[in-house]
Amino acid sequence: MATSWHRGGVAAIPAQTGGGQSMRMIWITQIFYFVFLMMVFIGQQPFASRTQDELVAMAQENDGSDLFKQMLFIGFALLLTGVQIIRKHPLQYRFTFWPLAIMLVWFFISCTWGVDPFVSFKRAMQQLIVIYITFCALSLIGPQRLFDALRAALIVSLIICWVSLPLTPAAVHPPTESDKALIGAWRGFFFHKNIAGAVMALTFIVCGNAWIDRRKWYYALFAVMAFVFVIGTKSKTSLALCVGMLAISNIYRALSDNTQKRAILLLMLGFGMVGFLALYIAYQPTIERLFADPTSFTGRVSIWRVVFDYLADHPYLGAGFGGFWQVGVNSPAHDYLNQQFQMLTAHSHDGYLEIWVTTGPLGLIMLLVSFLALPAYWFLTGSTRENQALMVPAFAIWVFVMYQNLLETSFFDKDRQVWVIFLAAIAAAHATFKAKPRPQWTRRHHLQQESVHG
Repeated sequence: MATSWHRGGVAAIPAQTGGGQSMRMIWITQIFYFVFLMMVFIGQQPFASRTQDELVAMAQENDGSDLFKQMLFIGFALLLTGVQIIRKHPLQYRFTFWPLAIMLVWFFISCTWGVDPFVSFKRAMQQLIVIYITFCALSLIGPQRLFDALRAALIVSLIICWVSLPLTPAAVHPPTESDKALIGAWRGFFFHKNIAGAVMALTFIVCGNAWIDRRKWYYALFAVMAFVFVIGTKSKTSLALCVGMLAISNIYRALSDNTQKRAILLLMLGFGMVGFLALYIAYQPTIERLFADPTSFTGRVSIWRVVFDYLADHPYLGAGFGGFWQVGVNSPAHDYLNQQFQMLTAHSHDGYLEIWVTTGPLGLIMLLVSFLALPAYWFLTGSTRENQALMVPAFAIWVFVMYQNLLETSFFDKDRQVWVIFLAAIAAAHATFKAKPRPQWTRRHHLQQESVHG
């Protein structure tokens, strides 16, 4: 008797909800998560004024000590924990994204050598709570409902922003801005036009993909409204990325059943990121001449120089999580500033540099593994025709944020809107990847029939 191995597909069994009471708990959890998202998007001071004195005061008080916000987020976490305890249905997702958990542990360890460990610890705790809320909600309602809540929150934010334009002058950057390039740019209820541009660009991507998948006219309308609002924000990075990401996501959708071609697409996207940095290095003198004015390009070149100068002196551990910018008078960045406007700078205008300068090369490696390498594998091998309505927009958000962090900082940026949207997309993608039917190898027995001669 001989044996051979046979590969057979095993369909994923959807979790059973177990009756009306369980469905009510799922709906309650989804509402909790939607309210959480709206609180994150709108914030405590929508349409906040931005005089120079107020900006200085906000920079000085930016130490993570917002007691109301802390209690609010802790309350959401406790509510979701309570729902999970009394639930009557199986979990829709079990947390196995351990690289993210290990990275958080390293962030907490790095707080110990910051100039103000307590400030760093509070900022790290904010991240822990936001991540916990996202994955706890995912475990209770599953990736589809999580993404539905995200899409609904984005659409409601879009409508509020449009309604606010004719109703309040605060929906547009006022003439009191110290940066004259901001004057007249739309921002809706957001604090800054770049935040509004990024969120509306992601709304455009999500609604555009929803229209392609469902062919509902209102998704097309919301996508157009979001695109026009991005133009009004004058956010060039978001405008360029939102168009590119919608096109790339549709290429990805067309390749749902072809792993080899998806691999080529992912490699091209990776080479695009490397190419961006290579062009900057190769043409650095030209770029610095073009952007010698610190008010242009938001002074990114001079800000990056601050980071690189610090890294040259502290190459191994970094300044501690959240411990480089805006940590009071002892902020490590203060010893390396080269322009006066940098006193108000809250981050490195590059998410990768921000993690590097605060948590060292080990933190950067963990970031690249958790948010670049592993999601690339999920999107490469986890997409099917059946789950593309989730995986395609999550892929587009992932690529958008990967590229956006070359010029902005959204990775682990407190409870900022883009970071929370990115977390939701990554969580939904991981759960969808895990739920994909996997081929299993089984042993098949064959009887050998021997010929009897004679």
